[in-house]
Amino acid sequence: MPGGWRLWYKDEADGSTTWAADSPDLYRWDVVGRVIGGRPHEGPNVFRLGGHGWMIVDEWRGQMVYRSDDLSTWEQQGLLLDGSGSRPDDTGPGLHADVVPVSDDEAWIVYFTHPGPESGAPGAPVVDEGRGLDDGPGGVAADRRSSVQAAVLRVVDGVLVCDRDAPVETLLPG
Repeated sequence: MPGGWRLWYKDEADGSTTWAADSPDLYRWDVVGRVIGGRPHEGPNVFRLGGHGWMIVDEWRGQMVYRSDDLSTWEQQGLLLDGSGSRPDDTGPGLHADVVPVSDDEAWIVYFTHPGPESGAPGAPVVDEGRGLDDGPGGVAADRRSSVQAAVLRVVDGVLVCDRDAPVETLLPG
């Protein structure tokens, strides 16, 4: 919306689809309606990178990617983070991602995984017949353990790409 604000949100009453609302002043909001339908999803995250607008939504099987040049009309691109990475605990789909653009042509995508016993990850707690899930490090039950991960996003030939195994230079300690 030129000269105003747009909010994208999950509408559970419409089957967990993405809707938008516009505001000229952040006090009054006018519902635009559904902008992304299809498979249920949540967590719309909109950002600019490589000269395009992008939206990622969590389909609980990876992040579905949409591209737009006007932030109103969205074209589906495909899934990111739908497999497993090779880093420790980066198993299964990347969930509930957030994006931090760090330049005009690079962004970080931060997400979490559940590296529990069903993941088959090396060192993942195992199910012991008759006892249930063993507690993992620090007494956290394996079925509740999450691992935060980060990867770099880039636009290559108009497509948003993510190499989840490439090193990420975050400039954070540790």
